[in-house]
Amino acid sequence: MKKHAIATIDSDVLLRLKLGDEKAFEVVYWKYSSWVFNFIQSLLYDKSLAEDLTQTVFLKIWEKRTNIDPELGFDSYLFAIARNLVYKETENRLQSEQVNITLKDQSIETESLMEENIDADSLKEYIDTLVEQLPPSRKDIFHLSRRHHLSNKEIAARLSISEKTVETQLYRALRFIKQKLSDDTNLAILMLLMIKGC
Repeated sequence: MKKHAIATIDSDVLLRLKLGDEKAFEVVYWKYSSWVFNFIQSLLYDKSLAEDLTQTVFLKIWEKRTNIDPELGFDSYLFAIARNLVYKETENRLQSEQVNITLKDQSIETESLMEENIDADSLKEYIDTLVEQLPPSRKDIFHLSRRHHLSNKEIAARLSISEKTVETQLYRALRFIKQKLSDDTNLAILMLLMIKGC
């Protein structure tokens, strides 16, 4: 992203960091923390999560400081850690979504939802209107996944994009839909059930 716009840090600072100098770590933190935050925020659109992951990036830098090579590009090293954490977070959230969508006992859940007297058809129509509000490429990926039941790999091949892009776009689509719906637990469960059946 913007990694090439950052000035190279003094190799002496990196050497001191490698040797466990906390002041050198502070220099590195203040030099790069806003860039790391902005990079993560630009991918996840979640300020709180970006703040947490930024702290995690620098925790990893400190824990793995002995691996730093002051003569190599530190920006690239830092970028790789931040990027991998974003990918891991996205994968974890997508897996969590899949677990929620695949209800362990759909018959019991369905009976419970029927007792709540929620109009499933109306909710499905509402979800359809929300899906229509998604950006075109995200909407296409969502349809291929939820309505045509293609795997992420199949979608990636069909659209000539990476599987990571497919995962990220699906996560953002589901996050948008969930944010638009009520926080009511039963409604959220029904929403997930309806998305699975779209």
